[in-house]
Amino acid sequence: MNAQQALTKAGVQVPELSDKLFFSIREVSDVCGVEPHVLRYWETEFKHIKPVKKSGNRRFYRHRDVYAVLQIKHLLYDLNFTIRGAKKRLLNGDLEDIVETKDSQAILKQLKQELKEVHSLLT
Repeated sequence: MNAQQALTKAGVQVPELSDKLFFSIREVSDVCGVEPHVLRYWETEFKHIKPVKKSGNRRFYRHRDVYAVLQIKHLLYDLNFTIRGAKKRLLNGDLEDIVETKDSQAILKQLKQELKEVHSLLT
């Protein structure tokens, strides 16, 4: 399963990327919904984002970088990981594990609701 399919399975909105080889920081910012300064910060924190730097220190992102940004955004914003926790998750496993985590959260919420209903029947 490639990164795009895994992200889609995790419920992440994956935009259709053009056939371009490289994307500017502004394009990645617009596609991923993350400000450029956040992308620059994430580059320092996550080794998964490695844009090519050309003249004038301009950053150019590849498809894999865009998918990495989407994955990190999903961990931080959707699943409420800390940066440290997201780093650990990315080092320990692929997005498949993250998908299982999200599914587990849904199951736990459902179980909690069912327990509340049982409790209300007993009292």
